[in-house]
Amino acid sequence: MKKNLSLKRAACITIVLWLNVFAMSIQAAGEPEIVISMIPALGTGGVAEGRIAWSELTPDNAGQYAVIAMLRASWGDDYVKPTNDNYLSAVDGSGYFSINITTGGSGDYAIDDVSFFFVRRTTFSGVAGSSVKYGTMSGKYLGQPKTVKRTQFWSERLLPPVPNIMPGFVGAGENITLSGQPGESIRYTVDGSDPLTSPTATAYTSGTSLKTPANGALLVKAVTSKSGSYSSVASLLWLPREPLNTSFWGLNVSLALNGEAFGYPLTEEATRTRLAPLAHLTKWIRTHGTLNNGLPHINRIAKNELNLRTMIGIYITNDDAANSAQIQGLRQILESGPAPDLISVGNECSLAGVSPAKLAACIDAVREVVKSQPVVIPVGSVDIAGAAWSMSVLERLDFIGINIYNGTWDATPESQMVAAMKQAYVDEAAKYQPKMALLTETGSPYSGGTYTVGGGQTQTASIPKAVAYLSGFLEWVRAEDIPAFYFEAYDEPVKSQNGGHPIERYFGILDGNLQIHPFYQAILSTSVIRLPDKTNMNPYPNPVKDVFTLTGLPPGAAMDIYDLSGKAVKSQDATTLQNSGGRIDISDLPDGIYLVKAGTSVCKIIKSR
Repeated sequence: MKKNLSLKRAACITIVLWLNVFAMSIQAAGEPEIVISMIPALGTGGVAEGRIAWSELTPDNAGQYAVIAMLRASWGDDYVKPTNDNYLSAVDGSGYFSINITTGGSGDYAIDDVSFFFVRRTTFSGVAGSSVKYGTMSGKYLGQPKTVKRTQFWSERLLPPVPNIMPGFVGAGENITLSGQPGESIRYTVDGSDPLTSPTATAYTSGTSLKTPANGALLVKAVTSKSGSYSSVASLLWLPREPLNTSFWGLNVSLALNGEAFGYPLTEEATRTRLAPLAHLTKWIRTHGTLNNGLPHINRIAKNELNLRTMIGIYITNDDAANSAQIQGLRQILESGPAPDLISVGNECSLAGVSPAKLAACIDAVREVVKSQPVVIPVGSVDIAGAAWSMSVLERLDFIGINIYNGTWDATPESQMVAAMKQAYVDEAAKYQPKMALLTETGSPYSGGTYTVGGGQTQTASIPKAVAYLSGFLEWVRAEDIPAFYFEAYDEPVKSQNGGHPIERYFGILDGNLQIHPFYQAILSTSVIRLPDKTNMNPYPNPVKDVFTLTGLPPGAAMDIYDLSGKAVKSQDATTLQNSGGRIDISDLPDGIYLVKAGTSVCKIIKSR
């Protein structure tokens, strides 16, 4: 009898549970759903991205909602916020969101499960980030939470195609091949369009011929697919390698000189005058906008008259009207021709608080403008080293630019600035392979005094520091053929006038009178000599107190030492130099940086007691 009652009770419970599930499914049909498109791999930080699918979410009310990401700590059962400050992540008008998941590492810090909650912002008013715990979430979220296991997410994700030659600057005629995993197929385009949706997308086969050009760009966008699933889009870009016979590979260019404000309507003739001194200094120039200050004229003059390559920048902020005006400015630049070599949408958007969704929308708008051009123009974006790039943005980019300022905006010691910059570039470029990575800004101010950086430490801008940094930078670019833009061509007084830091006006290689600063002249006059093509001299010790020795001297060469103004301060004839075994006494010279020239070989020494 008890058994029959138990069976009846179980049947009733089953029916009730089924009815509850049915009722929940009806209710869930109108509830918000969290769909995750990207999450950082286990043990790493990065950006998690997704979308809220909900019919009631509109562009007008999106600001009322947010997504919270929480990670279960392995030393306890609380869910904790991945960042301490910005605990609520905005949802845009289409439901997209991105959250910087900072927890990485290993052991206790390698957290696999990440849970996402869709909430009303008002529910958490006044709550500090790290105090939001799992226990306080009850009843505060809309729809159902979404928990994603990172190891499972990445194990099930298809990888994009891999090229046989890494994107970058290569010789003409190289044969590019693509490969995926067994059983995967590849679709690709070469016109800059999306291989998932473009009518020009075709299937890649082993017989497909993709050759690097002598002029222009080879831009391949490709995806792998298997069983109806697709990888992320790989944007693979190759540009022609050219000999570097100028001091700089690239220079950042702003023509707001001598107190002129940003937005000053510089004439075409004035633009031409200010660009002319750069023609013999650099191969490439990079701009930061499309409106005023000569920006509407720079691309045309640089390419048609000065034989320069151009990266034209689109200045992006949170002002939609201003962004639209910038894109319209690009349209006018393209209509006047010729096409720029590269287009960069946004600069340091992570610092400006521009959301990935807004940046992605601007990139899409630029693509629409660019696709009418008869040639392929690669489109990229620029941010600081260490920025957490959104995957939705990365998929849209043909290249990324990296701004690096070790020793200027951080506490890196002066003696380590160049080494830190080089390592930062190598690390960032490796992180995003096979996407092309350019060093788009680096430099050191020559004036502005002492100022405070992170942790309350101080840095001091000075001519010797700036000269040493520039010298090390140029040596590295030439020795390793690095595509790098130096910051910058001209001093910009307008920056410190508009509330910027005092040092910001002193980064220029040239002054407001269009003249190279005297302390840079010696470096730039010798930087066009490619040391690896000649007999290399190696001074030791370096830095030197009184006496140093030169090895690798060209046979029969005399020696001259120049200070940074270009003045010869010491000479030694070939016989004396040979008899001394290359030993040179500079005890009579003041501390500083000097250039040593023997024959066609040049090296740098630093005298320091």
